[in-house]
Amino acid sequence: MEKNSSFSPRGAPMDSVEIRQRFTDYYEDMGYQSLPRAPMIDPSIPMSFVMSAGLVQVENSLAKSSNRGGNQYVLVQECFRHFDLEKVGTDDIHLSLFEMPGAFVFGPDGKAGTVRRMWTLATSVLGLEKEHIWSTYFNGGRVLDDNLPEDFETRNAWLNSGIFENHVVGLGTDNNYWIQGKGIDDASASKKCGTNTELFYDRGIERACGLNCKPGCKCGRFVEFSNSLFICSEISRNSKSIQPLDNPFTETVIGTERVSMIRQKAASVFDTREFRPILDTLREYSNYETSSESLIAQSEKVIADHVRALFFLISDGAPPPGKNGRARIIKMLIRRVITRLLVLGINTMQYIPALTIPVLKTIPEAYQEEKERVSRLLIAYFQKEYQRFIKTLERGKSQLTHILDENNGHTLSGTQILYLEKERGLPSIITAFTLQKLGLDFDELAYREALDWIKSSRKSLQN
Repeated sequence: MEKNSSFSPRGAPMDSVEIRQRFTDYYEDMGYQSLPRAPMIDPSIPMSFVMSAGLVQVENSLAKSSNRGGNQYVLVQECFRHFDLEKVGTDDIHLSLFEMPGAFVFGPDGKAGTVRRMWTLATSVLGLEKEHIWSTYFNGGRVLDDNLPEDFETRNAWLNSGIFENHVVGLGTDNNYWIQGKGIDDASASKKCGTNTELFYDRGIERACGLNCKPGCKCGRFVEFSNSLFICSEISRNSKSIQPLDNPFTETVIGTERVSMIRQKAASVFDTREFRPILDTLREYSNYETSSESLIAQSEKVIADHVRALFFLISDGAPPPGKNGRARIIKMLIRRVITRLLVLGINTMQYIPALTIPVLKTIPEAYQEEKERVSRLLIAYFQKEYQRFIKTLERGKSQLTHILDENNGHTLSGTQILYLEKERGLPSIITAFTLQKLGLDFDELAYREALDWIKSSRKSLQN
């Protein structure tokens, strides 16, 4: 039975520890059973990291169990998305490693109750101002061969919640109809699906991209901080049609770092208490080789995100950097950090131990006993990969010089930049720096066009 929240809005800044505690206390007070976090490495996907969403451990165990001992659960789960690496540093909110508190209800669960709990969580428990909150719901659209109707139940639930009527926005299948990416066990498994509803925080009209700016825009005005999935259907692997799910369930989550950013009135997730110490440490050692403020800021964010992600992944058993699967992802993370350190003029590994110190200060209690062991492993992985990567960079720069000689004084084409990056392991940022020192232009547009051409060619082959 749902209780009245004992929390009241507070104006003081709120950090991640308090946010996750308020979330779990809120649901536990309503009778939800607490679950432990799951490792981000799971044997069901042996070649990569599985915890890209809080849903996975529920999918692998509770959803398939007939002896759950209850139908309502709450947990706090770290998630890692290696497919989001390129987004890190490009905006205020994207992280590769983030925390996702989640609440799950198995069996039929009225959307009105879910919406009411989301509203109470946002306004009373997390203390977000009503006038800044917007919601979205599924306004109908085509999924496979079906034209699905508008989700009036969710829309009406929001209109009855206390939210401003003009803050309720209907969006289509790209935004508010969820389809599971790949099957948990194999790519041919059936995919669960269903409508979803999201909550956004409005950071001010001055950030608007235009008169019709609304949730779903990429301008940065609206920050999604919570959503609920109503998972009541599945796409059959045989017929490729949408069928009712035998065991429907509802998932409600928040993004801890994004709520922390909102409650601390920070400009980005990287300006919160959790990340600021890492950036401050970086700036103690930086000796910029570029005057581009945007590139400096982006590099700082990438380093802060990736070093923190590496700590959590290694703690959960990620292997040393290598060529296959998880080892390749660890290698990629480390090399991306080293590249960005070079951008900041930090060209030695002696500062890596200093970077781990602020990370250790921000990790949850569950990791405290592991921090010294993981810190040692992290430093060892960096030292080993640094030697390999520096040799790769030297060979790549030598090849760059050779190509320039053949270009008879002309700068590199987009295809040549991409060749050095993909075939010789020379990051485009390092290529840009090298060309700058030689007084040559880096053709960013040509490079992007070459990159897009490669991506489209691969997609065509797959189809």
